[in-house]
Amino acid sequence: MTIPHTVSIGDIPVSAWANGRGETVELARRPTTGPFVWRLSMATISEAAAFSPLPGVARVLLAVDGPLTLTIDGETHELARHGTASFSGDQDAAASAPVAPQRDLNLMVRGGGVPSLEVVTVDGRVATTPDVVAVVVLEGEVTALGQRLVPGDTVVTAGEAAALRGRGVVAFTAVR
Repeated sequence: MTIPHTVSIGDIPVSAWANGRGETVELARRPTTGPFVWRLSMATISEAAAFSPLPGVARVLLAVDGPLTLTIDGETHELARHGTASFSGDQDAAASAPVAPQRDLNLMVRGGGVPSLEVVTVDGRVATTPDVVAVVVLEGEVTALGQRLVPGDTVVTAGEAAALRGRGVVAFTAVR
C-alpha cells in the first residue's frame, strides 16, 4: 500500500527527451523502479518534435499552459489550454512548434488500463475518488496533506483518499 504523499516539482531532476528536442520531469510512477505500470510526467515542448514510440502503452496528454497542436497518425489535433488527446504509444505522434514553450502533462499506462486526465476546479474543498492515482496542481493555491502546493506539484494518492483545499485548478490522473 502506498501512503499518499506530495512531490515538489522543484525537487525533480529535468531529463532530456531521447531525441533531445524537449525536456521532461517524472512526477510519479508505479512501480517506482523497473518497467512502469503507469507513469506521470510533465514535458516542455519548445520546438516541433516527434514523440518516442512506446509500443503497448496507452497515453493521454493534457496541454498545461496554452494551445498545443499534435499530429497523430497524420491527423491534426488542436488542444486548447487544459484540452486532452488520447492515443497509443504505437501511433506516430508529434507536436508542432509552439509560439512559446508549452508544458504538457502525460499519463502513460501499460497492461490494458485506460489513462484519464480530468481537469477539476478547487473552490474550497475537493476529495479524490478511488481511481485517482495522482493529482497535479495546474494553477492557483491548493493545500493537501498539510502542505501548500504550487503549480506542477503533485499529490501521489495511488488510490487512497486525499482532500485538497484552496482555490485553483488541478488534474486528477486516473487509471481505469
